[in-house]
Amino acid sequence: MKELLAKDDLCLRDLQTFHESLDREKGFDLDMLRNVAYLSEEIGEVVHAICVLKKSEGPATLESAREQLGEELADCLAYILKLANYGGVDLQEMYVRKMTRNLDRTWH
Repeated sequence: MKELLAKDDLCLRDLQTFHESLDREKGFDLDMLRNVAYLSEEIGEVVHAICVLKKSEGPATLESAREQLGEELADCLAYILKLANYGGVDLQEMYVRKMTRNLDRTWH
């Protein structure tokens, strides 16, 4: 699995494949609703990391706060990829389709 993550041109499909393998190898919980709850917890951690980032002063503190935010966002992405897998959704295809529709959408 590490070789998949080492690719320079990773796409969402690669990441979904990685998580499918990881879930199987580690025996992770596959229940969609519980995984939404886990995602919600991670979103709370993103909020906390953003608060720390906003209060950061100095380059070392700022870099540390960005690192923490990045890790929490990565955790959220992992749960989103897992949920797509559990629902049988090709997230890359759906993302492109939805964003293409959004290009013609008016929000204001």
